[in-house]
Amino acid sequence: MSDDDDNGSDFQEFKASPDPPEEGINIKDIIMTGGFVIIIVGFVLGLIRLMALQGGETPDQFASDLEQLYLSYVIMFIGMVITCFLGFGGMFKRTMSSFLSRD
Repeated sequence: MSDDDDNGSDFQEFKASPDPPEEGINIKDIIMTGGFVIIIVGFVLGLIRLMALQGGETPDQFASDLEQLYLSYVIMFIGMVITCFLGFGGMFKRTMSSFLSRD
């Protein structure tokens, strides 16, 4: 393919849709950031509990630390659900509704 101009320099101008106006931070961005913070907090709490479990403890402390570890897993899961719903938008919602539908 060559760069020769067969139209006599009359190329059509490329016309794309205009860029959407940037309005700054919106509610979706704030909630998405909150979801990421929840994931990080759950990870840090879980890491602290894992390190505590590694040190060797009494059975009462072990049960308490294990419950807190499970709580950190739940916190991370909640953060992931929030970010999935907002990040993937309609695709994630349609997938979940197809799993939950009785058809």
